[in-house]
Amino acid sequence: MLTRPVDLSSCDTEPIHIIGAVQPFGALVAVDMASRTIEFASANCDAFLGRDWRDLLGAPLGFLLGEANCADLLSRQLIPSLPDLLRPWFVRLPKPDGSEADLECFPHLQGGCLILEFVAREEGPAVVWEEDMVRQRIISELIRPETLTELAQVGAQIIREVTGFDRVMIYRFAPDKHGEVIAESTGRDDSFLGLHYPASDIPDPARRHFVLNVIRTIPDINAVPVPIMARSGEIADANSRTPLDLTFSKLRAVAPVHTEYLNNMGVGASMSISLISNHELWGLVACHHYSPLHLAWSRFRFCELVGGTISALLQSLENTIKLRHSIQAEKTAFDIERDHRNGLALGDVVRNHADAVMTLCGAQGMVLKLGDQVVKMRKTPAADIDYSRLKSALVDGIFASDHLNGLVPEHQEGDADAAGIAYLELSEDGRDFLVMFREPYEQTIRWAGKPEKIETRLDDGTVRLSPRGSFALWREERRGRSIPFTDADYEVMRITRRALFAVNSLDRERAAVTAQRQAEAEEARLRLVLLDAARNRSMGELASALAHELNQPLSAVTNYVNACRQELKNYAVELPGPVESLMDSAVAEASRAADLVRRLRNFIGQGEIALELVDLHAVIRQGVELALAATSDARPNVIFQFDAGMPVMRADPVQIGQVVLNLVRNSLAAMQESSQRILTIATVFEDPLARVVVRDTGIGIAAGMEKTLFEPFHNSTTSGMGIGLSLCRSIVEAHGGGIWIEQVSDGATIAFTLRTDGGRDD
Repeated sequence: MLTRPVDLSSCDTEPIHIIGAVQPFGALVAVDMASRTIEFASANCDAFLGRDWRDLLGAPLGFLLGEANCADLLSRQLIPSLPDLLRPWFVRLPKPDGSEADLECFPHLQGGCLILEFVAREEGPAVVWEEDMVRQRIISELIRPETLTELAQVGAQIIREVTGFDRVMIYRFAPDKHGEVIAESTGRDDSFLGLHYPASDIPDPARRHFVLNVIRTIPDINAVPVPIMARSGEIADANSRTPLDLTFSKLRAVAPVHTEYLNNMGVGASMSISLISNHELWGLVACHHYSPLHLAWSRFRFCELVGGTISALLQSLENTIKLRHSIQAEKTAFDIERDHRNGLALGDVVRNHADAVMTLCGAQGMVLKLGDQVVKMRKTPAADIDYSRLKSALVDGIFASDHLNGLVPEHQEGDADAAGIAYLELSEDGRDFLVMFREPYEQTIRWAGKPEKIETRLDDGTVRLSPRGSFALWREERRGRSIPFTDADYEVMRITRRALFAVNSLDRERAAVTAQRQAEAEEARLRLVLLDAARNRSMGELASALAHELNQPLSAVTNYVNACRQELKNYAVELPGPVESLMDSAVAEASRAADLVRRLRNFIGQGEIALELVDLHAVIRQGVELALAATSDARPNVIFQFDAGMPVMRADPVQIGQVVLNLVRNSLAAMQESSQRILTIATVFEDPLARVVVRDTGIGIAAGMEKTLFEPFHNSTTSGMGIGLSLCRSIVEAHGGGIWIEQVSDGATIAFTLRTDGGRDD
């Protein structure tokens, strides 16, 4: 057990995973998997298992568990997941006095050892799972927020209500590893909301454990740790010849430095829940109680579930925000390419779209250099700057910094127009570039105490670093910098640079071949190919991003439904047949939706279609029903006029269903305000083509939209990204058909054809 003095000068290398002790609210036994012999036992085994640790060491596993329990245990999933979750094994063990111990065990494999951690079992079903209001709040309130802070605040409130902690905080880590409290639920007068905690408050070994283990509980900060004894008679800590690795332990004792830190804060009990995003530690749910607080383990499993849900939703929200910025950037890039195709020079194109580009990148000024021409727009530095020194820092043609003065000495500190800079290289030779500037942003950081460790001089004259003793508010003023550039900003700049670089390359190519008509024709062909490739790549990237965003919550739905099913089985709660059927249906529908997303992504990204023999009319009916099920409006009068002679045809049913779904959804939106709402779907077989017609009695298609209706990023409705009809056209054309608008006096009619042989020449 680590008993040496606390010294923060080495806390970043503290071997807390081999601390050699457990907290006293549970007992630990570790078994060598090769021999099935007990090699380690905590000194409090008698309190939980009814057996002295000395009697256990060297004994076979069956001596403790019995043969039936051994077989049950070894059939379970014992390898830790990443991150590891609480997977309780409810077991009844015989005691030497003839009585039995009802225990909750957390078994896992680590370094050749099977580690068994035992805690007292909760009597009866876990109360938390019977609280309907709690379940309702998880389902309804956690998925409602549209911002990170709103989601964090709801999560903090739910966890505090369920656990009873005096304070529940959610804080987010910055790139430099310091944390900011973005949500708080507390009944105390003081508040930590908005305060920052230095990175040194959580040493790297602790961060590693937060990534590997979702939940960590310390019911009593000052409880005396219980040593783990090895067969050699030593305590199995870092000083032992045979230390025990407690990386995934749920009962691992508290490191002395952390005990001192929490005592300095006045905390008596704590719990933390890791928030993981994209396999990295995004933040923590930190729960504090100002006296010891012992909770049932069902509460911890509930908190783990809520934490996992918050993690998934936080990641989804962050990625959605990033995706929205990317979509806006793609639209601007598309407009830039379109204007250039219409004959505008690149300089004029940039001037026309300067405001949109600067808004997307959060900039207030811009300098464009094309050849010998330099154009300045809005707020730019007063002094001329030599930008060539920034080229060495380029990554994929982009560089950004929130501290311009630290990069170019000629820039005047305190310039009101520029403090941050983004540099986009627009040509292979580096002569052409776009530079954007961000204005200064004066920031006041509110630290929870001065972010420095305390130096303490000991009696022998040595100096020791200790945890911070004060958490009083301390302010730090930061000037001369702009708002930092985020990952979303870099993605926007990457998309913008791609479009400008492509257009500039084409301009250069065109200027080089203007003397020859053949060269001009070739240049035009290359320009169209490059722009088409850029658009296709954009659509593929967008499809992958959308698929990524949808598949994560779909997977989460499946996992959480199965987790609820398993938890109910753990407590021997028999599910009614209809409930079991509903849970099976939820998992099946989530899997079907994931398959739909995957196949659409593959088609958009690689143009893949999966042909099979299908009943076109059945596919159409399913697409219509899916569209009707997704709307809250009253069901319109739906009329099917199907050709009875329609043969079974070769097609991709998922993609054809998506075409019908998109067209019907547009029709439903167009008929929202119509007094007469009639939707007609007709088919006609014209060998080798099948023609499908969708008619509605809505507001019709606005004049002038016919030419762009099936182009990407041109909305046919008042919402959406404008890629639905473009996707329909791509799918139909991949099946050897075409899609068009039919002129009618009222409403709208769209028709498309499909080759009944799938569009392939056999």
